[in-house]
Amino acid sequence: MLGYRVFVALDVSTTEHDQLVVVSLAGEFDVYTVSAFRTELERVGHFSGPIIVDLSGVTLLDSSGIGALVDLLNQARSDGGSVGVICPNRPLRRVFEITGLRNAFIFGDDLDGVRAALASASPPQP
Repeated sequence: MLGYRVFVALDVSTTEHDQLVVVSLAGEFDVYTVSAFRTELERVGHFSGPIIVDLSGVTLLDSSGIGALVDLLNQARSDGGSVGVICPNRPLRRVFEITGLRNAFIFGDDLDGVRAALASASPPQP
């Protein structure tokens, strides 16, 4: 029996909300789709303020997606910024706990929650 993989696209869009860049993802954020996320970040360029990644529409997150988020976090920190993550999906958020990255990002269930958490967070450490 031959197995096959049905590729699901990752929709990536960027908006700006009150001086915050929000990158919204919908679909599977994995080895097959991570390039769409990276391409969008290259298009947006460098940002010195906070950037928020909205994972509300993400149905699958693998190590490639996590790696891309860590790369974003490292870039943001080197530019003096920070990264917030909208993630109302508890099982998806559990991936960050299992990998030990739960405290590396600022989490919230919605944009207002992440915005508030970013405002009250300590400045990022290099």
